[in-house]
Amino acid sequence: MRKYFAIEGTAKALVSERDQNFRIGATDGQSYLLKIANAAESPDVVDYETAIVKHIASVDPEIPVPRVVDAIDGSSIVAVSGPDGASHLVRVLSWLDGTMLRNVEVDASARRQLGTSLAQLGLALRGFFHPAAAKPLLWDITQVANLADKVEHVEDPELRRICSNFISRFSDDIATTLKRMRAQVIYNDLNPSNVLVSEDASRKVSGIVDFGDTVHGPLICDVAVAAAYQLAADDDPFAGVLEFVGGYHSIVPLEVAELEVLLDLILARAVTTVIVTSWRAGIYPENREYILRNAEPAAINVRYLESLDRDRAFDRIRRACPISNSARIMKQVARDSSKLVKRRQELLGSAYRLFYERPIHVVQGENVWLHDADGRRYLDAYNNVPLVGHCHPHVVAALSEQAVTLNSHTRYLHDLVLDYAERLLALFPNELNRVMFGCTGSEANELALRIARAYTENTGVIATQFAYHGNTMAIAQLSPSYAAAEERADWVELIPPPDSYRGGSGQEGENAAHAKFLADIDNAIDRMAARGVAPAALILDAGFTSDGMFPPRGGLLSEAAKRVRAAGGIYIADEVQSGFNRFGKPRWGFELDDLVPDIVTLGKPIGNGHPLAATVIKDNILDVFSSKTRYFNTFGGNPVSAAVGLAVLDVFERDKLASNAQETGRYLHQQISALAKSHSLIGDVRGSGLFAGVELVLDQNPMSPATGATKRVVNAMRENGVLISMIGPNDNVLKIRPPLPFQRAHVDQLIETLDRCLLVAKENSVA
Repeated sequence: MRKYFAIEGTAKALVSERDQNFRIGATDGQSYLLKIANAAESPDVVDYETAIVKHIASVDPEIPVPRVVDAIDGSSIVAVSGPDGASHLVRVLSWLDGTMLRNVEVDASARRQLGTSLAQLGLALRGFFHPAAAKPLLWDITQVANLADKVEHVEDPELRRICSNFISRFSDDIATTLKRMRAQVIYNDLNPSNVLVSEDASRKVSGIVDFGDTVHGPLICDVAVAAAYQLAADDDPFAGVLEFVGGYHSIVPLEVAELEVLLDLILARAVTTVIVTSWRAGIYPENREYILRNAEPAAINVRYLESLDRDRAFDRIRRACPISNSARIMKQVARDSSKLVKRRQELLGSAYRLFYERPIHVVQGENVWLHDADGRRYLDAYNNVPLVGHCHPHVVAALSEQAVTLNSHTRYLHDLVLDYAERLLALFPNELNRVMFGCTGSEANELALRIARAYTENTGVIATQFAYHGNTMAIAQLSPSYAAAEERADWVELIPPPDSYRGGSGQEGENAAHAKFLADIDNAIDRMAARGVAPAALILDAGFTSDGMFPPRGGLLSEAAKRVRAAGGIYIADEVQSGFNRFGKPRWGFELDDLVPDIVTLGKPIGNGHPLAATVIKDNILDVFSSKTRYFNTFGGNPVSAAVGLAVLDVFERDKLASNAQETGRYLHQQISALAKSHSLIGDVRGSGLFAGVELVLDQNPMSPATGATKRVVNAMRENGVLISMIGPNDNVLKIRPPLPFQRAHVDQLIETLDRCLLVAKENSVA
């Protein structure tokens, strides 16, 4: 190490099958991995494995693979003579910290994370090739038929019979099918000994090691090899496979043909493991324990997979990996969009509005993707309603199962409604301990307004100048972005949002914007009083989203609540857009401040698009309302909706979407901020988590809104396969608000597309 790499330290031998590996504890406190290749190893293969990790690190530095440490002479590989005179190729890699996955308990969330990690690794390898990628590999499951002469080494007769029969079937049917599959260089060995995870509860993947089995082959084989290790020893062994494959599919959608062979390929991996380990254990008895470490689990898996009801298993795979219809089917429903628009206007009227200059005819959704009638896929970076992803299979299954059992209203007793109420209320401060259900956010806000008026015996309401809170008659009065032309009633006061961008630069400007906002509340209360009106409520979306996105720092919301409460009103937090960790760390938008609202309203995201809404209230406030009137909603809180709400909470918690919103959201804002440095159109980047407002301006002073350029960007993004929208009174703020399963790879696609579209918009940057 000192001679070739200028590294001094102590070496600790690591268990390996073919090469010699050592952990080097260097005197400078760093750790390294020393790899000494078997003398029989081809130099091309060693170069290939080295080139792979270099390529991954250059394409996606966030993927936790070892980094190559160059020798003193600048080379990555050096030839060293061993004691017997044989030449060995030596490499040094950085050491990755973490706990080996095989030593920890793996839950559903961890399995999905493994799937997304492998998908991201595959994306990084998509453009890589090396002549040695075509090397013959014993563990290449596409070559399982070549193991026919080694089946005799399997001692158990029944297991031997299963392996032999499978090889015959593989040769006759599966091998030819695989030749039509997508192929690239694949990792091919995501087993629990090759994955390191963090020691905290998140079990985040911290390292992917050992690239000795990488090979050029069908992409689905990479998935199958890893999935073979997700068969769990419990009542439903296949559930782990579905979680893993579902995670992979959320990043790299799998094709129907690939899903159809997945089960056979998982079995191919298990059969390969049984045969190869049985054969090698006899050849290398001194290394028998290491070689056979996966033999018994593989034998159990072979028997289990052979016994599976294949139709039912495939049906479960399809539900875990919802996939768009084939182009042929989509073409059948494709229509001239202009004819659809005309028909829509004739039937629905012209009050309805469509997104984009060239409207999209969507026919299917899955995870963060929407598909149109022509088979084109769009990255959805706008829709918050499918909170846990479009058509999530767990949510769809919950809806279907309850729908075929019972659906009724809340004047009958039913456990599911109460179960959902308990789980939902557990997410709020203790004071917010009652919940009433509806179908829409508009209904939730309408009910909140009724409760506020009953409790305070006042009528006035304060909202912001370009807010959106719903479309009922009363709530439309508080939604000027939706009903700008409607005359306001005398009980309404609209105030400007705390515009931290135009309020001045830095902290001083934000302080000024906040001070003005609080003064505007005081003035609104005074104007009401002059008309003989007292405030029943102040209703705010914590991010001031429709106003242009101005998430406040701590202190503003609580001070606003104090002012309205002092005047006899209550504070209503509209969390339809800002709830469920949309802003990253805070679960609710009102938690951007040290504040407990009097009422909180939730809308369709809590049902992942199913008509479900909730009004969460302090019990003393609801008691007053209940003493004066009663509430009933035929479909609010029905058993099907409750089942859906529970399923959404299951997915939200299981997939750790709160932490994903924080981590992926941080990456999103870093990338947008970096983009702003090269695009003068971007005047300000606001928000946090998976919620961003990007204000486009013609110049930095006087900050003229670039409305025309903003529309061009939004429509250009649509044409390039990414969906966003725009907000603000001048329609000059890009609104980025994707479903919560959004991953770093999706951010990269969004940013790359936004970069190009900003350049196009800049070419004609008149307002």
